[in-house]
Amino acid sequence: MRIPDVNVNFEGIKVACVGDSLTYGTTLLNRKVESYPARLAKMLGKDYNVLNLGFAGYAVNRQSSKSYLNLPYSKILEQYAPKYVVVLLGTNDARSKNFTTENDFAYAYKSLFNSINNLSCKPQIIALTSPMAYVNNEVCEFDFSHDNLEKIIKLQRTILDEYKIPYIDLHNITQGKTSLYSDDMLHFNSKGAKFLAFKVFSAISDFEKKQIL
Repeated sequence: MRIPDVNVNFEGIKVACVGDSLTYGTTLLNRKVESYPARLAKMLGKDYNVLNLGFAGYAVNRQSSKSYLNLPYSKILEQYAPKYVVVLLGTNDARSKNFTTENDFAYAYKSLFNSINNLSCKPQIIALTSPMAYVNNEVCEFDFSHDNLEKIIKLQRTILDEYKIPYIDLHNITQGKTSLYSDDMLHFNSKGAKFLAFKVFSAISDFEKKQIL
């Protein structure tokens, strides 16, 4: 696991994208250009710096073999001091090997946001629900459970409402949009990454406009 470079000296607006392979850019030919954080950085422009904190294969659940909560993400975020933290996690929790109980996921998901809320820089959190997944386990190696994903989506919406965290309902807006997905029908293709980047760009732009008014 390689920790990305952190531009702590950037004097503009910093954005940290917390996530799994959907954030990292798995399946993209050139993730450094095509991943949604890379595209977001280009959309936002020179006054912004975007940090890709996507780690492929990581789930939220502490009982999973790769839990995001066991990564040094909070130390990285504390050092980076972003104004915005964008969170897209939960898809890997739908895998049978990572899912234990709904309570385990809920506890871990809340712990993630608690740790971000406790950062001294007090960033604005923008969350995203896990997107639709069209993966067919009969032709794919993933032990993916669509039933688990549905449970996770309900928990995400409930917790984000409870915590009053603004979120993009990515699961809802990717309904029927199979053209946004790569061949494995789980990860985004280049078009999908651009779609995601635009949604996050719009959310950040709205927050910035509110501060100007």
